[in-house]
Amino acid sequence: MRQAVALLLTACAVSAQIAWTPIFLDGSSQVDLWTQSSSGCACPGQGGEECACCVRDGACPCGDFAPGRCAQCGLEQFCSNMCNMTIDSRVLKNKSGKTFGQIKSPSIEGPSTCSYILQPDAGQRVEIQVYRLVSVGRYNGSSCVGGWLQLSGASAVQDASGAADTRLCGTNERYTPPVVLFADHGAAALDFRITEKTERSQFLAFFSFTSLSNTQGVGFHPRGGSRIPNTDCDWLYQDVSCRGSGTCVLASPGYPGLYPPHRRCRYLFATNSVHTRVKIIFTSILLPKNHCTTDYLTLRAGSSPSAPLLASLCSERSATLEHPGPNLLLEFNSGPLVSPYDYNGFIAKLEFLEKIEENILTPTIAAAPPLAALTHYTYGENNVAVDNDATSNEISNNNGRIGCGATVRGFGAGVVRSGHFDTRATTWRAQCIIHLLGMPTDVVQVSLFNYNLRLQGCRSHIEVLEGVHEYGLKGDRGDRYERGDRALLRICGPSVREARDPSGRFLVRQAVTSKSSNLTILVRRATTQSVDEEEFVDGAFSFHDEQHEGTVSPDATCASTHYGLAAPVQGGVSAPSHHHIFWNIEERLMCTHRFIPATNQSVTIEIQRLERMWSAEPTGSVVTGTGGCRTACGDAGCECRANTPLRYHDHVALVAGDGTHLSCLCGDFQAAWLPVVVRSWTSLRLEYSVAHYTYASRGFDYAAAYSFNDDAMCGQRTYTTHSGEISSKNVSVTGSLNEFFYQQCTWVLDSNVERQLYIDIWSEQDKSCSSWNITLHEWSGMGAHSEGGLAASAGDLLYTFCARHKNHTYTLPWRLNTVVIRLVALSRQQPLYTIRWRSQVVRANRLSPPTPAPAAAAIASNLAPYNVILILLALTRYLYPKVVLST
Repeated sequence: MRQAVALLLTACAVSAQIAWTPIFLDGSSQVDLWTQSSSGCACPGQGGEECACCVRDGACPCGDFAPGRCAQCGLEQFCSNMCNMTIDSRVLKNKSGKTFGQIKSPSIEGPSTCSYILQPDAGQRVEIQVYRLVSVGRYNGSSCVGGWLQLSGASAVQDASGAADTRLCGTNERYTPPVVLFADHGAAALDFRITEKTERSQFLAFFSFTSLSNTQGVGFHPRGGSRIPNTDCDWLYQDVSCRGSGTCVLASPGYPGLYPPHRRCRYLFATNSVHTRVKIIFTSILLPKNHCTTDYLTLRAGSSPSAPLLASLCSERSATLEHPGPNLLLEFNSGPLVSPYDYNGFIAKLEFLEKIEENILTPTIAAAPPLAALTHYTYGENNVAVDNDATSNEISNNNGRIGCGATVRGFGAGVVRSGHFDTRATTWRAQCIIHLLGMPTDVVQVSLFNYNLRLQGCRSHIEVLEGVHEYGLKGDRGDRYERGDRALLRICGPSVREARDPSGRFLVRQAVTSKSSNLTILVRRATTQSVDEEEFVDGAFSFHDEQHEGTVSPDATCASTHYGLAAPVQGGVSAPSHHHIFWNIEERLMCTHRFIPATNQSVTIEIQRLERMWSAEPTGSVVTGTGGCRTACGDAGCECRANTPLRYHDHVALVAGDGTHLSCLCGDFQAAWLPVVVRSWTSLRLEYSVAHYTYASRGFDYAAAYSFNDDAMCGQRTYTTHSGEISSKNVSVTGSLNEFFYQQCTWVLDSNVERQLYIDIWSEQDKSCSSWNITLHEWSGMGAHSEGGLAASAGDLLYTFCARHKNHTYTLPWRLNTVVIRLVALSRQQPLYTIRWRSQVVRANRLSPPTPAPAAAAIASNLAPYNVILILLALTRYLYPKVVLST
């Protein structure tokens, strides 16, 4: 025992990485922690008999059952059997004046157990220093078998393998320095368990209730972050909580003691500003050597474990990482316990720095012209804006940051079509104006991320207005000289908005979209203010060319519509990876391009280029990388196949107006299969879906071309002739392996006279019904069309024709005046078919009742003699009413 105490006193010199609470009483020559000598002192209440001499402060004699030993006051009743007991910090402090002590388990014969509940006071953590194990199981290379010593939360439920907590084991282990374990969340349980037969099993350890406010490192506690609810060891750190140097510190669980095995702890770093960078300074990293596949640190650009990897650490002793936000995810992974137990994970400081990204694309900023000149710009021959009276009196190009007085033009050579603005980027002004000028076909989109307005009664306010506006100061408030069209958004002070809520989630975007090509942002604020109370607004803007990029949908994050009669005949679309207005999106991003052909048009979409796509990791799933989704192409289009919902996987899909997926590409899609082409005679939607979008990674890239084709092959048509023919027409093909034709055609055969209708359908193709089919339906009136307007509603199904039938003649029920014919096709080959109809028409006298059906006429002819007799009887009764006829 003397040797154990001496080793404890010198352990700090042995290991500079492992830190623990120093436990020292009296001198190194004593028998154990609480006994100076086994005899030489008077036994209490026993006259002149000699008993053990106890240390002067905190020890009490064990009494008759152990006269040669002393114990900590408050625990003396456990001298003979220190097993199945509760150690309470407050009780020990009151009785012994100490918050630390020794646990010397009894020598037990296995199988057997002993448990120790350690109850800390408020503001304390539990610390265990293990320095001796005797016949306590053995390590089989991955876990302890036969017995173990384990520290865990008192309420934790352990599985059979003990994977959730640290287990120590060994036949005869002397730890120098001791193995240090910490429990940070209230009461902890120390479990000593032997599951096999042994002659003598025992452990020796010190315990301490360590203050969390201890600044020497032993009482380390994470600072500046908040624990994420319902997680074991996940934390959130935001820049708003880490203003000063050293205010935010993070570490592996249990630091500076041994970290638990089989853990995955995530630390999310969230920024509220576009210009904020995250700096992580690892002051110590101590992980087991040659175990980089199980014990390591990773840093990712985003909040998802599937986000792009920025760095990986395992064998480094220290490191510094610095990357931009808005989100970074540090993940600490631990594998099984590795002997010797002398590693304690990591500790790091966190700093949030305001820096300008050199590689971020910034918009072209021109000199701000005089206010009077802004209302006198015209458009030249090439639709390029010309400032007739502009002078370069001020350049608001502060390292690419858009600030007060800036005029941003969304046209010209080399221009960038989106960017960020921040009124704090330039010298403070009581009135701040930013002008956004686009091309004639542009609309302007603006998203507000953060703002602070302090003055009451709307004396501080933000306005987003259509057009270009002039302002002048009038007293303290100022007035507009010209009001222009209208205010799209007005925010009155006092009002504060941050990009995130307290839990770190981005708030729903506050965005506006103009109806014209020009926009003005006005910020009116206090005449004087300090840096701490500065009134400001920051956000992002984007110019959207509706002629080539489609008509924007203001209520959607990323959606536009291309109309066949208004859009260019040919064009292209691509991923919106450059849009700065998506900075505060950290979730699934769905962008849609909707193509609506006119009645005499079809639309062709050709996916020409596609980058590698990923799968996100839903909660409780093991889906990672591209393995979660695969693409299979066949005669009926390309299909995305996954075990989890498609929203968890990056993909590009071509969807019909009724929601039918015509082609879907995801995961392991091969570039050799491109291009994928779909030609449709109804509306088509191109969906670009990023399972977990981050501004740092910005999803995947793709490129597609579209064209509106003039043809009258399909759509909805009505025929009133008594006979006719409908035949398929040949259309041009691209020759691509994955080219598909999608048709939904509706023909109505309508007549206002009675008839017997015969419909002949034939085809030379040998295709299944799933490729294409023609169906006959009763007419059930006019209903709403998916693209607006009215369309014929198909009623009850009468007949289905498949190409493999080759030929069929269908006779409709008598006097069925209106019938609906529908063609539905999705196939690599264009459907080839011919439909002919003919009818037998009966033109009846207008004064006569309708001509009966053929079956009814036959019955009438058989009953003709009886009809003549009835007529004669009726005439006789009329002429001779008094004559009684007998039959």
